[in-house]
Amino acid sequence: MFKRTWIALTSPVVMIASLMVWAADATRFSYLSIARETQNSFHTTTPPLKAQDSALAASPCVNALAQRAVCAAANKRALEVMSANRLKAVIVVQDVRTGALVAFAASHPSELDVTTPVSPLSLSKVLLSASWWDNRQPDSSFDSTKGNPNAQNPAYRSRVTVHEMLVGGSDSAGRQSAVALRKSVGTKKVLEDFTRYGFGQQTGLSRDDKFWGGLAPAWRARLTPAPAYVSLSEETKDEEWAETLSLGEINMSVTAFHVSRFLQAVGNDGVVLTPVAREEQSTPSVTKSAASRPELNNSMRVVQQNTALRIQSAMLDTVQRGTANSIAKTLEDTGWQIGGKTGSGPALLPKGDLVDGWFAGLIFDPQGKARFTVATFVRSGGYGGENAAKISAALGRYIIGEKTTISR
Repeated sequence: MFKRTWIALTSPVVMIASLMVWAADATRFSYLSIARETQNSFHTTTPPLKAQDSALAASPCVNALAQRAVCAAANKRALEVMSANRLKAVIVVQDVRTGALVAFAASHPSELDVTTPVSPLSLSKVLLSASWWDNRQPDSSFDSTKGNPNAQNPAYRSRVTVHEMLVGGSDSAGRQSAVALRKSVGTKKVLEDFTRYGFGQQTGLSRDDKFWGGLAPAWRARLTPAPAYVSLSEETKDEEWAETLSLGEINMSVTAFHVSRFLQAVGNDGVVLTPVAREEQSTPSVTKSAASRPELNNSMRVVQQNTALRIQSAMLDTVQRGTANSIAKTLEDTGWQIGGKTGSGPALLPKGDLVDGWFAGLIFDPQGKARFTVATFVRSGGYGGENAAKISAALGRYIIGEKTTISR
C-alpha cells in the first residue's frame, strides 16, 4: 500500500520536472524548431469550415475564404487603393482562425515587396509589451516626456502604463520599460520570448525557407520571405537596448509576413498557426477542397492568452483614442471593429525628411472575435496612423463585404 501511494505522489513531481527540463531545452531552438517540438503539447484544432459564414456572406472573398486561399479580388483592391494615393506600399492579410493567407499586394514589388526586410519601427513596442505581460510584470507607470499631467486621454499623460504606451506611442516610456524588463527577467529571457514570437537572432541566411506550412508553387520564388531577426545580446548596452525595443529603428528586421504571423497568434488568443498560401480555385467546392484536407498539428502557443487579450485591447484603444484615431469611424456602421499599432520613423529611401509608416492590426467581427490580420507598410508615405492605417481599414472594409469608395 505504501509503495503504491509513493508512486502516486511522486509521479506528478516527475512529470513537472520533465516539463521544466523540456521548457528549458525548447528555448535553444529556432522558431520553427520550437514549433515542431511543442506542436503536440500545444495543438489547437483549427475550427471546421462553414459553407456559409453569416458575418461574411456579402464578402467578395467568401469562396477564397472557404478554400483557405488567397482572394484575388482583395489583392486587386489593395493595389487600386495604393495606386489611387500614389503610394509605395505593401499589405498582408491573414485569416486568424486558419492561418491562411487572404491577401497580399505590393505597389512597386521590384523595389518594395511583401517579403522585403524593413525596420519594425514602433511595432517593436508590441513585442516588448508581450514579453512584459508574459513575464507578469507589475502594472507600472513610466515617464512620458511629451505627455501632459492633466491630459484627459490617459495615453497622453506625463505618466503612462504599458497599455497606454502602446495606445499613445510614448518612446520615452518604451525605453524605460525595456530596461526595466531586462533588469527584472534578464536579457536571455527577453530574447527567448522574442524568438518564440518569431523574431530570433540573426542567422546570416537570405531566405526564411521554413516560414510556410504550404505555399503554391507559382508563388514560391516571390513569397519566400527574408528572415526576421533581433540582433541583441548580453553585451548590448542599456541605451542601445532601450532604443531598439522602443523605436525599432536599429538591430531589428521584419517583413510584412512575419508581422502578420505574430498578429495571427495575438488574434487567436496566443496560438500561432503555420501560415499557408494557396491559389483560389475558380470552381470552389468546400467539401472537396479545404474542408476535406487533413488537419495538421501546426499550432503552438507563443503568447499567453491573457497577454494576447491585453494586446487586443490596447490595439482597439489605439484606433479609438490613440495614434490610429484617423480610422476610428471607418467600420463603425458595419458592426465590425479594427484595432492596431502604428509605427513611424525616418524614411531610408529616398533620403530627406520623409517618414515611413506601419500599421499592424486585427479586424474583429460583430461578436468581438479577431478574424483577420492586416499588416501594412508604406515607404516615405507619412506616419503609420495616416496612409498605412487608412489602407488597412479600406481593405478590411472591402474584405468583410462593405461598400466603400477609394479615397485620395
